[in-house]
Amino acid sequence: MDNKRKYFRMDVQGMEADISDDIGFCSAHVKDVSRFGICLSELPRKLYIKGNKFLMVVSDQQGHRFKVYAQGRWEEENGFDMVLGAEIKDAPWGWTEFVSKIEPTKKDVWGFVR
Repeated sequence: MDNKRKYFRMDVQGMEADISDDIGFCSAHVKDVSRFGICLSELPRKLYIKGNKFLMVVSDQQGHRFKVYAQGRWEEENGFDMVLGAEIKDAPWGWTEFVSKIEPTKKDVWGFVR
């Protein structure tokens, strides 16, 4: 499968998301993140969010919490659960700062980090 992503996705550990589809709510594990995307696992299949905008609060073990609006782009069934890839539509500036701190850095030809 070709990686058509514009922004690099980073695998993360210990991040959770509380999600609401305006009807119900659930929690999920965050598998990976980028500035404008997120992959969630262990979502109940009955939650209907694919193609619809939904609200989630993403938190990590250090106590960072971000209120994020996203839109489902793809889903994959995994037993009774599903994995969902979503595009982040609206996030606070703190989310961008958080992701930029965990992004891998690139060095230019002179050895400076960009």
